[in-house]
Amino acid sequence: MFSIRSLLLFFIVSLLTSFSVRGQLSADNAFVAQTEYSSTTPDDIVFCFPVASPMSVRFDYSGSSPSFSWFQHDVTNNSWDNPLTNTGNQLVAGSPGGYRVVVEDETGAVVADERFWVYNTQEITNLEAEITYDDCFGVEMSASADTVPLIFYDPADGSFGGVHYNLSFEWTTLPDGNESKSGRSVEFDAPFEDLAYVVTVSGRFGNVLESTLDYSAIAVSAEFEADVKKDTVLNERHSDAQGSAPIEIKFNNQSQGKVNAWEWSFGDSGQSVEQNPLFVFSAAGTDSVYLRVVNRDSGCESLSAPFVVSVWESELEVPNVFTPNGDGINDEFRVAYKSIKKFEMVVFNRWGRRVYEGNDPARGWDGKIGGTMGAPGVYFYNIRGVGYNDNEVHRKEGAVHLIRGK
Repeated sequence: MFSIRSLLLFFIVSLLTSFSVRGQLSADNAFVAQTEYSSTTPDDIVFCFPVASPMSVRFDYSGSSPSFSWFQHDVTNNSWDNPLTNTGNQLVAGSPGGYRVVVEDETGAVVADERFWVYNTQEITNLEAEITYDDCFGVEMSASADTVPLIFYDPADGSFGGVHYNLSFEWTTLPDGNESKSGRSVEFDAPFEDLAYVVTVSGRFGNVLESTLDYSAIAVSAEFEADVKKDTVLNERHSDAQGSAPIEIKFNNQSQGKVNAWEWSFGDSGQSVEQNPLFVFSAAGTDSVYLRVVNRDSGCESLSAPFVVSVWESELEVPNVFTPNGDGINDEFRVAYKSIKKFEMVVFNRWGRRVYEGNDPARGWDGKIGGTMGAPGVYFYNIRGVGYNDNEVHRKEGAVHLIRGK
């Protein structure tokens, strides 16, 4: 004999087996979702069909000789026993709403009793976008959209709810930029050129709606390039924007945005309001160059990163030997210098005769006297150099050896 425990186990297995073979609801060309009833009633399946598509639902059953009874939900009294004339395993619903199918096997036993909901439109409407705030640094926007309600009613108490669209909002720019944002409310960095923000809303049912929001830029960004005009000269100790005075630099404005005022600061060396100034640095020391730009219409302004210019104090060094042999190495008697404003050099032979004089520190004596190479030996020089700063005077006197190397 079976024990009570064995009989109970047999009953449970029989129920599970019966449930497993009862079949299932299905629909072609439909998005499948679920209700979210507020009570403890198990959720029912939801079929969302495209607009104008037949709302055709079938019950696939693997047993033999089943019979099907279809019912429509009545909203007025939350009843599920309003019969339809359809008797096959497929129903073409005439209107959105709730339906029920009862399946009996050949013995008349109920093998399935299923509820479901159908809808034939999931439209997203009235997409609106607006700028909620903007300043010189950012633009804040928000968007909203309406949806066609997909209402269902809880079989237990008639309370209603709606299928969620799970809307998502994606923001981009036109012309295409590098920024994209997600969310109903977003913030972009302030642009420097007029553009359009494009918001696209989409839902779980595949519908998409787009809106464009034009925006007039107000922000500015101070940027510039520095073109050092100083040539490289042999024996002048100089490198780009640091070294020997004078350092002449052309500043080329590269600012972004609707700029209508430029203010240049060259440190202690001066200022300018030109758009692309040319400036000469001569005072010893370090200056940080800044550009401040302004959009007078919006009040937005921006300060650039610094560009450092270093001018060295004047120096003057004189060699004691040179070898004018045409090998390209030490062929001239030439000083090494920094930041020399005025220069005078006179060279004498041992008898006091003047054999060379010049006033350009970038040039030197090639050892020739009257077009003919001077004799090897000792010559004497008298050099005076004046720097760009007060009290920068260099006087040099001494001997230099002219050697005729091979």
